[in-house]
Amino acid sequence: MRLFIKALLLVCMPGLAIAITPAQQKALNSYVEYANHSAGEVAQVVQSLMAYYPSLAKPSSWSMPRYSCPVQLEDYYLKNALTLSTALASQAAPLNARLNDLRAAAEKIDAQCKALDTYHKLGDYKQDNYAKAREIVTTVQSLVKDYQAKQTALQTALDAAYKKLVPSTGPYRQADDKLQVAMAQERALLDAWTFNLQQETHTGWPVEQLQQSIVATMTLVEDMKKISTGLKYPASSSWSNLIESWYTILEVKRRGWDEYNFDAQKSDAHSNKVYLDLINYYNGTLVSGYNSLLDYAAADGYRGLKAFAYFPRYDIRTQAVPPAVTIKPFQDAAVPPLAATPAATPMSRAVYTSLDRYIDYINETWRQTRYMQMVLTNLSSSADYYRKLESFERHGAMSFNYPDFTVPRSAHQQAMVASKALPPAVAATLNAEATQILTILQEMDALAATLQIDVQEKRYEKDRLARVTEILDREKELMKAWDQKKEKLYMDIRQTFNAWPQTNKTASWYVAGKALGDLADLDRDALFQAKQHYDNETPVTISTTAIDASLRDVIAREYENMKGIEKIGRNNGNCPYTPYEDLPESSRKLSEELRKLAPAVDARREHPYYYMVYHYNDVVDDYNKFCELSPDVLLLKKVKQPQLFLPRYAGQPLPDKRPARPPTTQVPANDATKIPEQNPSVKVTREPGQNTHTVQHDTVYIERRDTVYLSDAGEDIRSMEGYATNHMVLLLDVSGSMNQPGKLPLLKKSVLDLLSMMRVEDQVTIIAFSGKPKALLTAASFKEEEKIREAVDELQSSGKTDGNAGLKLAYKLADQHYIRGGNNRILLATDGEFSVDSDVAALIDKFSREDILLSIFNFGKGMGASKSLEKLATAGKGNYAAISAQNVDLKLIREVKAKKKK
Repeated sequence: MRLFIKALLLVCMPGLAIAITPAQQKALNSYVEYANHSAGEVAQVVQSLMAYYPSLAKPSSWSMPRYSCPVQLEDYYLKNALTLSTALASQAAPLNARLNDLRAAAEKIDAQCKALDTYHKLGDYKQDNYAKAREIVTTVQSLVKDYQAKQTALQTALDAAYKKLVPSTGPYRQADDKLQVAMAQERALLDAWTFNLQQETHTGWPVEQLQQSIVATMTLVEDMKKISTGLKYPASSSWSNLIESWYTILEVKRRGWDEYNFDAQKSDAHSNKVYLDLINYYNGTLVSGYNSLLDYAAADGYRGLKAFAYFPRYDIRTQAVPPAVTIKPFQDAAVPPLAATPAATPMSRAVYTSLDRYIDYINETWRQTRYMQMVLTNLSSSADYYRKLESFERHGAMSFNYPDFTVPRSAHQQAMVASKALPPAVAATLNAEATQILTILQEMDALAATLQIDVQEKRYEKDRLARVTEILDREKELMKAWDQKKEKLYMDIRQTFNAWPQTNKTASWYVAGKALGDLADLDRDALFQAKQHYDNETPVTISTTAIDASLRDVIAREYENMKGIEKIGRNNGNCPYTPYEDLPESSRKLSEELRKLAPAVDARREHPYYYMVYHYNDVVDDYNKFCELSPDVLLLKKVKQPQLFLPRYAGQPLPDKRPARPPTTQVPANDATKIPEQNPSVKVTREPGQNTHTVQHDTVYIERRDTVYLSDAGEDIRSMEGYATNHMVLLLDVSGSMNQPGKLPLLKKSVLDLLSMMRVEDQVTIIAFSGKPKALLTAASFKEEEKIREAVDELQSSGKTDGNAGLKLAYKLADQHYIRGGNNRILLATDGEFSVDSDVAALIDKFSREDILLSIFNFGKGMGASKSLEKLATAGKGNYAAISAQNVDLKLIREVKAKKKK
């Protein structure tokens, strides 16, 4: 009787599920532990084959493919599960059968892995040209599918056994059930996917499922945040951590969706990367976090069944799906007028978040249009050069690509979902305006893709760049339409925000935020006057009196406005005093430029408006940072402004038609895949084989070393006026020997010192190498100082020097981001010699004749100490310099000023 009463009390205790004993839970979870360990072993084999398979397609002149089986199956977890299964009595036998089936499936994969290992050791590939290797890869593909089926069978059997032992009530069980539904949702997405070993072929991927999964996960996570679980600490903390993990996975999904652009549609590399990233995050955050929560819950009497890890699967898909380009012209349509009526109660956090999502969306479209402006401006400059040619003979082909442009679909989606917190009529207006902006960017994207195809196929030779000019004109119209629509959306957002009353107007965060916001608004008004002046070429007088008085007031009242707000120092990125103090300084610089209102008289120099916009956007960054730091007072962020888009030659009359370049006798790599003439305004499709684009440059016939400019007497050595636009690829040796005061730390300091003299259009790529090279930054503007500082700070010395891989990556990125007429230069900084492979030597020779030069900074023993490095710089038609603390700054300046504008 006493035992019965005790059992009854335990059952009635909230959250507890005591029908399952600790021994039974341990036994069930021992099956999961084996399954997860086994899945890790299978994943290693699968990933080794993912890395191995591309080597089978390499030319025979490359190094021979190699393979070593990466795992040895371990018996511990299997034996442990079988031993503990005695606690499950009659349920043990069927579970053990499923367990042994899983082990048998793993052993078959292991046998094939070892067979491929032995095949290479015996050198049998010499007789069959890797036929057996391909057969093994295909066999493992089917074995992995069988292994997944066996894993699912074990998981199903465990779930059934567990449910017989555990009550279906109580807060822990309810929380557990919700987590299991959410995780099943993530597994369903992964099940719709596989890795394509033939990744150079674009075969498509479940992008629609991914899009739907984003919405489903957003809804689910928001619902989970609202749940009062009743969990005790530390299980409650694990619940919160799991929700944060889902936000991380959401970002991976959104990035994968957005970055599926025209460039990504040329292969399955993007799909493969997103697939593996999602698996890593699923296992590393969700599975591990869920299993940790169950460990903590056991202390409160809840005994759960742990989650299974996921492992990747692969296919070999060869049916190409060519990227399709459909141009849907943006058509302006009427939007219902905003109906934001005054609210009686203060704004809720949900309403504020919805408005904030729109601001984030607008600023993301600004980032994308800024990049598009840059690549189109470069193209317009190239088009001008080609239009002046009598003949295209003996001139390198034009090039155009825009690999980093993305249409911000996920940011648009976030704004749409968050808008449910707004009054329906307000949401309808804002959503319609946001969708108009998205449509504009989609047409921009499609037109740029058409340009890339036309340029790659050299169609400009047939029409004397008429189509290129037409598209540039249309892109300019779209830039203007985007600018107008984003301003309309922003003003409607502000009007909506102001419809809610502010109840804490005496709070320091409000007082300081209003002071900064008012100054930023004065800056915006003056900037728009300058824009009208340069856009319409109408004279205007801009008074900065109000700006100057306001910024003085902001500075003078700093401690009064910020009273009670903690100052934690500039070294802390969350100190609100930093944006408060930086904003008036940026406003002061803008005011100085506005007072000059310099004329745009020389197309070879930066437009005066560039500097105005640059300083204004700094104001916006500072203000938005302050808004983000405000803990309770809701402050509406501001939007950034674009540069003037001035394609210099778009829309100008074409010169008289001259004889086109006669047809060459060069045979295409695959004549059957030649693109027929089409009307790009309807639909452009690319057949298989047309996805590879080798960039060629206009200076392909230059056979001399590029001129290194030495400053004229009296010239400001740190002025870039009159010099060509830079793309500097900094290839930095971070091997252990560079960790000395006069080496890597010295170079890092000099690179940072260089930032102040560089222009907005100057670009830098930073690659670190010791073993495997890593691109820390790719084609970033020199004015993106925060990004550059973060990349430079990330440089740490370790490992051994391997320069060949670094040079390959450097030339690849220099080629992809080549600037016509610019100073395209790789700067290799090292302190040691290394042998250069023949294929790398060929790269250096090839690109030295295509206007991508190689300079070398030697941090070793001094001039002449490294003859091989000197020869390398000579082959690359760049400069060689022995570096010291006394000359490093001057040598760096020489590199960025190595070419004058023509």
